Formats: sequence, C-alpha cells, structure tokens
Amino acid sequence: MKKWKIWLIAVTTAFLCCLQIPISARIARSIAPQTNTQLIAAQNQQSAGQYRQACESLLSVLGFTNFNCQTLIDNQLSPAEKATIEKLPHTEIAASGLRTLGDVLRLTGALKNSEIMLNRSLIIAQNLRNDRTLSAVYLSLGNTQRARGKRQEDIRKNGENNYLKALNFYERAIALSAPTEQLQAKLNKLSLLVETQPDSDIGNLWPEIKSKVDNLPVTTESIYARIDFAESLTCLKVQTMGRSHIEKILLPLPPAVQHCAVAAKTQTAANPELIYVAKLLASAAKDARQLGNLRAESYAKGSLGELYEITGQLSDAKQLTGEALGIAQSIQAADIAYRWQWQLGRLTVKSKGEKTRAIAAYQASVQTLQSLRKDLIAVNPDVQFSFRDNAEPVYREFVDLLLTTDGKSQPNQNNLQQAIQEIDALQLAEIENFLRCSLSATVAIDRIADNRAALIYPIILEDRIAVILQVYGQPLTYYETSVPRQTVETTLQKLRSNLAEPGKNPQAIAESEKVYKWLIEPLEAELAQNTQIETLVFVLDGSLRNIPMAVLHDRKTQKYLVQNKYAIAISPRLTLFAPQPLQKRLKVFTGGIGEAQNIDGKNFQIIQKLKEELEGIATKVPASKPLLETNFTKANIQNQLQIGSFSAVHLKTHGEFSSDPDETYIVAYKQLLKGEDIANLIEVETPQQSINIELLVLSACQTASGDNRAVLGLAGIAVRAGARSTLSTLWEAEDTPNTELMLKFYEELAKPGTTRAKALHLAQQSLFERYQAVKTWGTYILVGNWL
Repeated sequence: MKKWKIWLIAVTTAFLCCLQIPISARIARSIAPQTNTQLIAAQNQQSAGQYRQACESLLSVLGFTNFNCQTLIDNQLSPAEKATIEKLPHTEIAASGLRTLGDVLRLTGALKNSEIMLNRSLIIAQNLRNDRTLSAVYLSLGNTQRARGKRQEDIRKNGENNYLKALNFYERAIALSAPTEQLQAKLNKLSLLVETQPDSDIGNLWPEIKSKVDNLPVTTESIYARIDFAESLTCLKVQTMGRSHIEKILLPLPPAVQHCAVAAKTQTAANPELIYVAKLLASAAKDARQLGNLRAESYAKGSLGELYEITGQLSDAKQLTGEALGIAQSIQAADIAYRWQWQLGRLTVKSKGEKTRAIAAYQASVQTLQSLRKDLIAVNPDVQFSFRDNAEPVYREFVDLLLTTDGKSQPNQNNLQQAIQEIDALQLAEIENFLRCSLSATVAIDRIADNRAALIYPIILEDRIAVILQVYGQPLTYYETSVPRQTVETTLQKLRSNLAEPGKNPQAIAESEKVYKWLIEPLEAELAQNTQIETLVFVLDGSLRNIPMAVLHDRKTQKYLVQNKYAIAISPRLTLFAPQPLQKRLKVFTGGIGEAQNIDGKNFQIIQKLKEELEGIATKVPASKPLLETNFTKANIQNQLQIGSFSAVHLKTHGEFSSDPDETYIVAYKQLLKGEDIANLIEVETPQQSINIELLVLSACQTASGDNRAVLGLAGIAVRAGARSTLSTLWEAEDTPNTELMLKFYEELAKPGTTRAKALHLAQQSLFERYQAVKTWGTYILVGNWL
C-alpha cells in the first residue's frame, strides 16, 4: 500500500522541513557563530525547496572545496571524496552539516549518497556522545531508509527490510529525545506503521501522540503536526472500517481510501473516531488562518473536505474544497491546487453534477499537474518518481470520464482524442522521469502518414479495458470490454510469469487467450476491412508493457499473433524522432562479452554464442570487427563509436532494464555500465555532426521482472542516446536460438523495402518453426520506430 502523504510531504517541502527545523536550530545554537549562521542559512534554503543552493552552502560549511553538488545529486562519489568525508573532525558542525546534507540528498533522490553522509554523521555524533545530535541523525536515517523502501516498491521489489530499518531508527530517535522533542519521530513511526504494518500494535502509539498534539501551542510546526496526525488516523480508520463499509463510499474513491483500503486483519483497540480527525483538521485550519499561513490553511481545509467526501457529506466537502482551492491558487501553490481541482472533479461526479463541469475540473487538475511535473524534474527527481504513481489516478479517472457515455453510444471523436492525449502525458512523464530531463522535441506518432500501420491504444480502467484504434486518415474507433482492473492485473502477472518459465506453455496459452480476447478480437473485423495494414503498433498501458504482443493466442484459430500477417511494434505515442525508413545500407557496430564475471556481487554466466553471432552479422550487413571480451570496455566502445560513423549498434552482453536508472545496466569487462553511461556512449557526436543511431540491439539483456515501466526505461535509454528504435528482450533469451533470430533479423533487414518490424516478424516466425516453446521465441520486442 502506498500512502498519499509520503510524496506530498516531499513535494510540499515546508511540511517535512518545518517539523525538523526546531531540532536543527537547537543543535546549531551550540556551534560557533559564523558556521552556525551558515548552517541555519543552508537549512532555510532546504526548507524553501532550494536543494541545490542548500547543497552548495553545506559544502562550504563542511569545507568540501572540491566536491560538486550535481555529482552528489547524481548519486556519484569518488574514493577521494569518501576519504575526505572520513577525515572530517569530530565536531558538532561536522555532525550537523553532514546530517543536513544527507537530508538534502534524500530530497533530491540521491539515496545512496544520503545514507553515506548520514552514516558518517552518526559516527561523529556517537563519538561526541550528544543525545540530541544522535536523535536527529537517527530520525534522518529513518527517513532515508523509508525512502529506500518506497523506491524498492516503485520498481516492484520488496521494501520490507528498509521499512524495518526505518522503524528501528525512529525508535532510537524517540529513546534519545527529550520528551518535548519526541513528537516528529513518533509521527513518522506511526505513519510508517499505518502504511506498511496495519496489523502491528498501534493502539498505544496514537493515544500517546494525541496527548501531545492536543496540547501544542499555536505554531507552524503544531499545525503541520495536526495535519500529519490526522492523515495517519484517517488511514488507520479506513483500514479498520471493513470491506462492506468501504464499498459504500461513492466512486471514484478519494486518495485516502485508495491508499489505505488494505484492511488490517486485527482491529486496533480504541480506534480513532473520524469526528476527532475532523476537529484536528478544523483546528489546524483555524490556527493557520490566525498565523496567516495560507499554504497550511489550504492544505488543512482541503484535507477536511476529503474527510467529508469519505463520510458522504458532499455539500460540505465541495464548499471546503472550493475554499482550499481558492487559497492555493492565490499563493500559486500548484502542488496543492491540483489536488483540490481533482477533488472538485470527483465531488461533481458523485453529486450528479454536469459532466462538462466535472471534465473541466479534471482538465484543470491535469494541466496543473503537467506544469508542476516539469518544475519537479529539474528540482527533485525522487519526488518526481513517486509523484508519477500518485498522479496516475487523476489521469485515469479523467480518461474514464471522457470515455463514459449514456447507453451504448460511442464517445465522440474529441473525447477519444483527448483520452489518448492524457494517457500520452503519463507515458511522457515516465520517460522524462527516467531521464531526469524534459523532452521538448517530440512527435505524435498518429501524425505520421503511414496508412499501412494501425495504432492500437489499450487503456486499463477500473472496471474495463478500453481500446482505441487509429488508422491513418480515418476516424478513431472505440471498443471496450467489461473486466475489473484487478482481474486484468492478475491475468497479466500470471501470463508474464508463465511466459518466462520453461514447461509453462499450456498455462501461458490460457492466459494469453484472455488478453487476445480483450485487445485483438474486438478489432478483427475492422482490421480485415483495411487490407493495406501490415503493422500493428501498440501504445501499451501499465502492466501490458510486460507482455510481448506476438504471444497473444487466438482460441478460435489456435494461432499466436506472430503467426498472423502483421508485423508488431511497441511505441510510446510521443517519440523523439519522427519514424522514417532505414538508410539504404546499415553500418553496424558490434561488441560484447561472454566470459563469466562477478561484478558488484552479481554473477553473470558464460554466453557461448558471442563470437558466432557478432561475426555472423558481418555476413549479412556491413559491420565492424567485433569488440570482444577484455576489449569490451567503456573507453574502447566510446572510441570506436566516435570514429566509425555507425548507424546501428548491436551489443551482446548480459544486462537488465528497469524504470530505475540505478537498476539499469549492461555488462562490460569488469564493469556495469548504468543507464546514463549507456546513453552517453551511444550518443554519437563528431566535430561535423551529431549522428542518429537508427537501431540499437541489446542481445541477451532482459527487463526487470514485474516492473511495468521497464519497457519505458528501455525506450528512455534509446531516446536519450538518439536511437530511433530498440530491439531487446523482456526476459533473458536462450543463447543458440537468440543467435539464430539475430542473424535472420539482419538478413531480412538487408532486403530492400523491409521495415524493422517486418524483419523481426519474419525472424520470429522462422524461430517459431523450429522452437515451439513460447519462452524461446516470444521474448523479443521492437520499441520505437517500426519503419
């Protein structure tokens, strides 16, 4: 379960930082006056969300003259820099400066470097034997471990170990704090327990916090403490409501219910009542108004509006939400405003208001989101990472609204077009997040005049799969199949697992037939009428990206889609380069490593067919002499690409692609080349020109299992490198069949008029004739330009 406030606290930086400032200020008072002033200035910059400026100030405080903030934010740290950190004197300024720098790095997404700074701060604080300093460091370490756990969940890995570490750090912070300083650590512990361990014993913790929160003086810190506490209590209450009560809440569900609807197996004693939560938020709004803190007032009123939405008091909810939105817009707080615009959209739908008003509210929300997202890319990549998950329901609910009609009528063309655009915006956000930069030069693929390609947009909604079909020069066509989202997700997970395991052909066929029925069967008649169509270009949504479309199986004909006449490609609708046919003759750079290696604790097995595959390519198309084994290094690859004027790059090596750049790599000799390294290598520039790579082939690589954004990460690498299309695999290919497919692919690609998609299609058909197991021939995908 993902809790709404974790990322919003990070976006609304003042929330988290304000609660920590008192501790920092108290520690700073014991430091020399000059450094004290510098440290407080850096903490104020952090509070204002000026992370890079805060980083620069902290480097000055610590005397790190040769450090670079951008390098630190990129999670890089040289051995010399590590040695410098370890040589810092054991002083209060060193402990506090490193701790604050660790906080700043966490907020910018540099979790590895954040942990390094905090661990060194901890060693110094332990040496000083200052409980107040130690408590502050433990609190920061808990926050970083919590962020690590969230990052693991975002890439579909288990974050439980990180969450346990975070709880341990919070408990240490509580144990060492004076009673008046324990509140923040207890609030963090409560919210984490509610989020990750709803069955844990929270019965004593929240009453302890209640006794302190109820007696706080009127300060900015106390306002945010009440809001934070209210959100944890709301989540706790939702978890113990019971399924039947939750189901009575009108759709679409508010975020507090979406993120907290996993019911606890046991009932916490003396559960908080929602009337108390309402009083907390009302008092927070009143105190904020008294202090003139408009941001806090907007957030408190909007949160109270959400609480009324949960209890079905829709009229009161709309009034409070409107007031909260007005305040947020008056101070240009887009990070809060979009949430209240979304809330107004939901409330309008629930109160049977005009559909046009609901659409207008949702449209305003996504427009605010898009503006905010562009700002966040430059400011805080980690917030952007989580922001994507929490913003997604806004887009999906908006698309659902656009595609919903009375009776059996089709949505109008404008609504269909807008629905596609909103899903596009999500995909673009995901790629930009992966690259940590903004893409401006994009081309909508539906504007490409290829009447031989059909564009297929499947969209996973809460109660159905919607499919929009576009054939160039014709109106959009809409189909939908009623199926619960959870059923879709479960089916796709089973299918992906069965596809990658040997001996699971029958199970894979059974699941793939369901997906064929949802995506392809409704389109068959129209595709049959458009006899000119040769290629199906899928713009896939969510977990569908984990499935190679070639494996979909038609129960009626007992054939896979790969056996049909259509070539298949995957494409984000917005692509950096307009698809265009290949140059008349490719010139391919080839390289790879097949020997067994252990790098950074990861074992990589022998690739037997390395030399055979790479030398075989040269018999099909013009290619370089392969760069093999010990010669396959970052420096050698870069040098060869710079001088070779290649239009394609073929790398045969182990590798993994994920939606997290830190978990994306290919294997070179004694080195893992991470996502940015790969892009920088392939991004070829000469003194005369920048050369676009037409085709990037990653042979023997795979995408991270269960990560439905890994394909977008793969696309992101290609976009960053300037490659028009990428051929890779979703799970690790078998060595001998993989080499056969690659050689057949280049053989077909060398024939005049053969598109990339068609060459892959023919190569897969050839492999299918020899290897019936879907695991063997089904793993390949072409992402990007299909021509």
